Amino acid sequence: MAAFDQAYADPATAARVQLDVADGRALGVQGTPTFFLNGERIQPHSQQDLAQAFGKALTE
Repeated sequence: MAAFDQAYADPATAARVQLDVADGRALGVQGTPTFFLNGERIQPHSQQDLAQAFGKALTE
């Protein structure tokens, strides 16, 4: 817990989180989880959909 508390209190952690938030907003992310595969946003409705998308991407 001490390491977590130290990282949580570090201003660099807050800066990194803000960068991630800005990146998400720029990409149109409105919630989590949001998935991107090969630079495109995908919206799987199940774990099977996600696995199929990965499988398809690996064969292309």
